Amino acid sequence: MDDEVSPAPEAVILTTFQLFALPLVTAWLLLVAVRFRRSTRVLVAGLLATGLLAIAALVTGQVSAGELGLGLDRSWLSTIGLASVWLLLMLAYSPWADRLATRWVAEPPTLDVFRALQQSRSKLLIGILVAWFLGGFLEELVFRGIVLQSARMVLSTWIAAPLAEGIAVCIAAAGAGIIHLYQGSRAAIIIVQLSILFGLLFVVSGDDLLCVILCHGLYDTIAFIRFANKTSRYSRIEDTPPRRSPNSG
Repeated sequence: MDDEVSPAPEAVILTTFQLFALPLVTAWLLLVAVRFRRSTRVLVAGLLATGLLAIAALVTGQVSAGELGLGLDRSWLSTIGLASVWLLLMLAYSPWADRLATRWVAEPPTLDVFRALQQSRSKLLIGILVAWFLGGFLEELVFRGIVLQSARMVLSTWIAAPLAEGIAVCIAAAGAGIIHLYQGSRAAIIIVQLSILFGLLFVVSGDDLLCVILCHGLYDTIAFIRFANKTSRYSRIEDTPPRRSPNSG
């Protein structure tokens, strides 16, 4: 009896949307890392451009909601429940993320851009709404909905699926760390760790981006409220003069 030959792994073909969006995101991240680390305009422009591209592709049928992780396969109750449990996990891990980052980088984060949160309740509310849109929605759409899924598809052709998922989670988290370099290296390291947890939530939830968006938005809301009330570690910046980079918006 002839030995059975295992079929060769099928080549993974990225969608037209992924083939266009992934190089765009890569170029944007390289631009930020090399030249515009402190330019909030470049950071926001990249998020908005990618978000608009995804929305246009969704409207024209080039990509489905499910392919972006926006399918409604799960019940809202289970989505909210998982997001809430994961939020508690992230809040518990946050001090450890800060301790690890402090070991590697002596200089504390630069959070001057968030001074307005401490000036009034209305500015805090606006800041939270902006955080939900830019961080909760657009950041998760870019790094989990596009980068993580694309990297996983490519890597799964060559390596085992669990390893491919793990590497893809780390690649997406590294991208999120790059766009937070404007807060300093210590903050970027903290963000990478938290972003890995967001990526794991995406995988655990069965690619439910809405679950990750909810968890991210709630996490930022709590962080902003603590910062505004000066109860977080790096929130007392009133005696530190704002620092402006030549490259900042």
